[in-house]
Amino acid sequence: MNSQWWFWLADMTAQQQEEEEDLTQYQTQSQPLTNLPKPAPSASGWEFKIVRSQRNIFHQPETLKQVCQEEAQGGWVLLEKLDDRRLRFKRPMHLRQKQLVNHSYDPYRSFYGSRWSFTTVLSGMIAVAMTALPAYLAYRLVTLQLSQPLAPSSPRSSPMSPWVPPDDAPPLTHDPRPMPLYPRPSP
Repeated sequence: MNSQWWFWLADMTAQQQEEEEDLTQYQTQSQPLTNLPKPAPSASGWEFKIVRSQRNIFHQPETLKQVCQEEAQGGWVLLEKLDDRRLRFKRPMHLRQKQLVNHSYDPYRSFYGSRWSFTTVLSGMIAVAMTALPAYLAYRLVTLQLSQPLAPSSPRSSPMSPWVPPDDAPPLTHDPRPMPLYPRPSP
């Protein structure tokens, strides 16, 4: 089950990569905009970027409008909404040298919103629990074993003493010693 999810995720990533890079073709020649200055000949064309989010927040019209307004500070224009997590923007190449009024805005940001998600936090908590719980249980087992008094042990024979059957045992019909692995050669 887990491997099927992994292959699905890899397929989705490959499909998004193909959609972003290969399937969508744009002309990069300069197109006149009404309120933008005429570009220098060396800076003609367009540059593109994709802004991503962790969750489907671009589904909300207010958020989409806010992102577009923030990106407009750097001259970026919304080209298309790929899905509720990805937006493609474009801007003329000559706006690279444009001085920003708002220094807190990064014109080359590619991520919007918080990078934290519930699954990330939950995964971290599960990893800590999977590490801490066995360690705690092992600690408790050792402390309980050490807190109990040692039971008196029965006197054991040393490994070198011969084996003596108990008094109430039936008589032996075979040699109790183990058989050798290899038969001894006959003389």
